[in-house]
Amino acid sequence: MNTADRRRLLHVLDAVDRTHRYCESGRSSLDDDKTRDAVLRCLTVIGEALSALTDETYRHLPSLPPHLPKGQRNVLVHEYWRIDLDIIWNTVERDLPPLQADIQALLTDPPAPDGSG
Repeated sequence: MNTADRRRLLHVLDAVDRTHRYCESGRSSLDDDKTRDAVLRCLTVIGEALSALTDETYRHLPSLPPHLPKGQRNVLVHEYWRIDLDIIWNTVERDLPPLQADIQALLTDPPAPDGSG
């Protein structure tokens, strides 16, 4: 894994961690304007970082559908009026934990440079 991908994955882990801290009180956390804005910003960072990964690194994140990061990020940034807080909550509650686990595993045991790992 190259240095840029490693750095991006660390950014994702940081944003996932902050999102979970912001949402400790559950779905109702998103009712607060400041918390909602913070979570949406974290999801934007996650989407941007993941969409910039090399294909090689991306292949090692099995919990992540290929269209998700860029698609959700585009809605958050370019089509903000379409944001559905139930979808955001599902992302926080269901999608981020397995992504976090995949990234932690990848950073702990990166693939061999020739891509065989």
